[in-house]
Amino acid sequence: MLVWKYANGIEGNPVRENRRPLIKGIGNSTTIPFDVEDKKTAHLVLLSLTEAVTARLRQSGYCARLVSVSIRTNEFYNCSHQRKIFSAIDSTNAIHEIACELFDELWKGEPIRHLGVRVSELCQNDFQQIALFEKDYSKQRALDQTVDSIHAKFGNGSVFRSSFINSGVRFSSGGTIDDEEYPMMSSLL
Repeated sequence: MLVWKYANGIEGNPVRENRRPLIKGIGNSTTIPFDVEDKKTAHLVLLSLTEAVTARLRQSGYCARLVSVSIRTNEFYNCSHQRKIFSAIDSTNAIHEIACELFDELWKGEPIRHLGVRVSELCQNDFQQIALFEKDYSKQRALDQTVDSIHAKFGNGSVFRSSFINSGVRFSSGGTIDDEEYPMMSSLL
């Protein structure tokens, strides 16, 4: 009888308004148009990816408990690594620091063609778990929110880190060429 009701469009559940879709993870990756052969450039690409991921994370109203990094070499060898965090975070610097640590553990020195950063195990960011030995990210959170509001009002190029100047790596996009020329690859799972 229940199947017949569903088949005929009859259901007794109330309609839910403003229901957000369940997001399992937020990620960003890029295929780099040149081989990355040094740690500094790889960390800059990871920073660009992390800025894009964490901006979307905060915009969605989430914090993450799991950070993942993926690498594809110029020989198309893929590898990835992830780390679970004690307390959920949405801080760009904190997630970038973890992503760089994961990258350093994973990378064997071969030329890189593709990098990705992903966060998952998401939870609402309306509370902050305070731990005795964890860093306090309240000032960083305020800075990230200020930068997000400036980007929303004036565009992504209005404020960016000086480390991107003359580096060949685009800020807040994950790409290395202008966004119009090189579409950003991202996932919202």
